[in-house]
Amino acid sequence: MQQAVVVRSAAGRACGRPASVKSSDAARAVADAAISRRSVLLGLAGGVASLTSSTNGARAAGPTPADLVRPLVQKMDENGDGFLDVDEIRGAMQRNGGVTVPRETVIRDVMAPVDFDDDGMISVDEFSRGLALELEVDERWMRTMERDGQPGVSLEELQAGLGDLGQTGNDVLPVAFKLADKDRNGRLDPEEAESAMQLISAGIMGDFGEDDE
Repeated sequence: MQQAVVVRSAAGRACGRPASVKSSDAARAVADAAISRRSVLLGLAGGVASLTSSTNGARAAGPTPADLVRPLVQKMDENGDGFLDVDEIRGAMQRNGGVTVPRETVIRDVMAPVDFDDDGMISVDEFSRGLALELEVDERWMRTMERDGQPGVSLEELQAGLGDLGQTGNDVLPVAFKLADKDRNGRLDPEEAESAMQLISAGIMGDFGEDDE
């Protein structure tokens, strides 16, 4: 039987983490989280690249970034129940990145930020969307996101391509888009899109810096 794991999302739901953290501890947690998540992604990077390159420029019916990552994440789901527990994620990190991360770190920094529906469980779909936030913005990424035939990524395309990122994502994404759209033309070129994704990832995945003192 799968052990239930209660996690906390980036928006601030309950978990086993102390209610108050020092700013230095929060900063360390953000760095650890980025390294932990990226260690998973880097281990999957070859597969992601090959999947992305197979889109052949299809737009309207093409896959989203999360769709590209999902088949690889499904391999982490060893019992095939559609959810990832802490041991499945730790195992994937060790196999792919050669790192052994404490269980509490995985729960806090890797799992909690992607509990987009706040149900205390991490689905394959949620983890796929979370990892998709870490993908490099390149020509393949742009081709996947551009769906209306126009160059550049609109706000609507970005929202559709990233999928449901929870309430925090709904709040962060339009603000990040506006900040990244330097020429104010309503579409993101690759450089602007990279900036937007960094802002979105930090806003959604790195929100461990709340000081509750």
